Amino acid sequence: MEFIKQFLLSKNIPLDEKQWKEFTKMNIRTEYKKKDLILKVGEVENYLSFVETGAARLFFIKENKELTIRFVFNYQYLTAYDSLTQRTPSRCNVEALTDMVVWRVHYDDLQELYRSHTVGNLIGRLTVERLYVEKLDREFSFLSESAEERYLKMMKEQPELFQQIPLKHIASYIGITPQALSRIRRRIS
Repeated sequence: MEFIKQFLLSKNIPLDEKQWKEFTKMNIRTEYKKKDLILKVGEVENYLSFVETGAARLFFIKENKELTIRFVFNYQYLTAYDSLTQRTPSRCNVEALTDMVVWRVHYDDLQELYRSHTVGNLIGRLTVERLYVEKLDREFSFLSESAEERYLKMMKEQPELFQQIPLKHIASYIGITPQALSRIRRRIS
């Protein structure tokens, strides 16, 4: 879990040794294989997870089409956050796109961390801020950029996507069909 400690320190989150030991006891190391469904639509999310290695996506199905709403990579949070915080059934599936190692904190332990340590509240706030900014950036992108601009931006900002993720998922994420993505790729090459 040293990578989590380094991540927290890089965000200027002060951790004393006692708090770190308590936090590490709450974390569960979990491995997933490529294509494992980590969470299914209708299940309540019980974990705030942090990815050590691997990639995942959050998606739902509408009219027999998979619509990807988020990708998650190394050192990012992996959770259906609305389900976790509201204790409601998830509206999306969470699927491992590669073999993964994930560290998970159960909802009840997370609540105890928030109650007992100010650093827990700080971690929670920073998590929400990060997820909110990601969501806002995605909304602005859909409202202000063409599909081709979204694709080019993705290539520049998240090149790891193209090594780990099938193009059909990338097309779904930017809101187009795989055929339209193929046309964009031909046009810009």
